[in-house]
Amino acid sequence: MTEPDTETDAPAPQGWCVCGQKVPVADAREVTLPNGRPGWAGHCPECGSQLFAIRRKPAPKPK
Repeated sequence: MTEPDTETDAPAPQGWCVCGQKVPVADAREVTLPNGRPGWAGHCPECGSQLFAIRRKPAPKPK
């Protein structure tokens, strides 16, 4: 049995936009904050404003 490809199964990164909706980050690119924390930068597909979302650590899998 093969393992599913996590790249294609992973949902798009999401962030809160100034238009008041949680939307997927369009043209998301990985960035690193000055303190070393990873994040996503892109823009809102609805209104075009810039978005930034801090990447979360993956939740531990239950045993």
